[in-house]
This record gives sequence, C-alpha cells and structure tokens, in this order.
Amino acid sequence: MKFWTRSYVRVATVFFACLSMQWMEAVEVRISLRNGDVLRGRLISEGDVVLIEHAILGDVEIPKRSVRSIIRPNQNRNEGDAHEGSENEESQASEPWMKGFVRVISFENWSRQFEFGMNLQSGRRDKFDYNARFNVRRRIEKNDFRFEARRYFGESDQGKTTDRLYSNFRWRRDLSPGVFYQTDTLYSSDAIKEIDVNLEQTLGLGYRLLNQKTLKVSTGAGLSGRYREDNVDNGNTNYLLDVFQDLDYRLGSRLRFTQEFRIALPPDERSEYEYEFQAGMVSKVTDSLHLSIRYQLEYDRSLPEDRREDQRIVSSVGIDF
Repeated sequence: MKFWTRSYVRVATVFFACLSMQWMEAVEVRISLRNGDVLRGRLISEGDVVLIEHAILGDVEIPKRSVRSIIRPNQNRNEGDAHEGSENEESQASEPWMKGFVRVISFENWSRQFEFGMNLQSGRRDKFDYNARFNVRRRIEKNDFRFEARRYFGESDQGKTTDRLYSNFRWRRDLSPGVFYQTDTLYSSDAIKEIDVNLEQTLGLGYRLLNQKTLKVSTGAGLSGRYREDNVDNGNTNYLLDVFQDLDYRLGSRLRFTQEFRIALPPDERSEYEYEFQAGMVSKVTDSLHLSIRYQLEYDRSLPEDRREDQRIVSSVGIDF
C-alpha cells in the first residue's frame, strides 16, 4: 500500500506541474519585412538571423537586414504606420543595457520544452517508473545557450530500480564561419551506481561540418575536469581528453531527428574511458504538443564492472511553451 501511495503522489505532482506549464503563454510575434510581407509565428532566436516557428512553414530563418520590425503582443502599435520600423529601432537603441540583460536571462524568448513519460504495472509484481526532461535554448547573435535537465526514477515492490538526476548547461560562441568554442557544465547523481556527486567542466573548440537549414553536423574536442564522490572515495578529481559530435536533422516541419556522441578518457589511464550516445526522434502533433522517443547509452569503464553500462529507450509526451 505504501508503494502505491508514493506512486500516486508522484504522478499527481508531475501532472499538476505539466498542467501549470501548459497555461504559460508562448511568445508570438508579428514580423514586418522590408518588402511589405508580414509573418507571424513563435520567436525562437533573434540575432543576425531571426528564427521563428511558423504554423504552416515550420522553422523560418530571416536575415535581420530584411526585417523592418518585430512586434510582440505587449507592444501596442499601428500596423499601418509607415515609420513603424524606425521608431522601434530608436526605442531599442535608447533602452538601458540593464533592461536588455534582464530580458536575456528572463527566458522570455527562449524555446522551452517539457517531456514526461510513465509506466505503471500491477499484478504478480508491482512496478512504477517515470522519466522527465526539461530543455531551454536560445541563440543571441553569435552565442548559443542550452540548458537541459533529466530525471529518471523507478521502483518495484522489491526496491528501487532507477534513481538518476542529470543536468547540463552548454554555451557555444561563434569565432568565425563554421568555427566555435564551447563550455559545458554537467552535474549528475545516480543512487543505483552509488554516485553521490558527479561534476564536470569542459572547455573545447568545435567545427560545423554542415550548417544547412535542415541539417547541422558539428564535431570538436576539448579538456574536461571531473570531480566525483561515490561509495569508494569521498571525493576524487580527474582530467580528461574530450571528443564530441552532434547532429540535428529536420525532416519537414513536423519531424526532427537529433543525435549526440561524446567520449572522454584520462591521459594517464586510457583504459578508464567513458562514452555517451543518445539519439531521438521528435514528432509534432500540434504547435504546443509533441511525441518523442529516445535511445540513450552510457558506459563508464572507471566504475566497477556491474555498474559500467546504462542504456534505456524512453518514450514521452512533451509540451512546447
């Protein structure tokens, strides 16, 4: 009975969290182009290129030089005013830099996603598990920011089967066409693997092999510092050589495939390498609802043999807000 009580409490908590997120208003904008055309959609990023999500056309990239003005819902403007663009530029130029900074960190114009999946089983054996994923991203001129958090939990009437927390913040900045550097901050814990704290900081340099509208492929390398606390050591620090690769492929306006790979190894103990691979397919149902299925594989040779490998297939329902 205690097992089912805990399970229903967790489900109710996550359900009401999702319900409250669904009511948060997405940032819809109206873009007036210099050739007279007008586009409406959800603003994803704003820099040298303005990226919006159009209800019919999907993701649309517009060069900033072709944009006359970007009108947000809270701006009360006369649509027929021929001087609309110049007035908007003047007001932005006179805006204090502090207000601009606050707008950047307020997540107002960030693309945001929340995904949740659950499995509940009863019978000869009771089992409950869920997964949750939260992702925000924004591109500002030459900077690309992404934060991701994931939570996996599972238990049966015989005890816990999964208890993992993962979070990651990545910042990429373009140095020249195709070349970028990045910082990657990672925190994770895993009660099943008996890892209390795993903290990594990576500095790297990368190159975009492909940078098309529908297909983007990047690769690079860097150096990582890792601090870990587990059941064996109260705290140990290692330095790692890091190689990464990622792919983003849009198959039309409703279907998207993503893939990431990373391998890291200490220079002095190359046999204790670790690698991560994940791939996922996301299908949009509506502008604010999507379905996803993801495959994740993690292998860490520095851990005892019975705790080195961790792989899962996760299916979930997500909302964009």
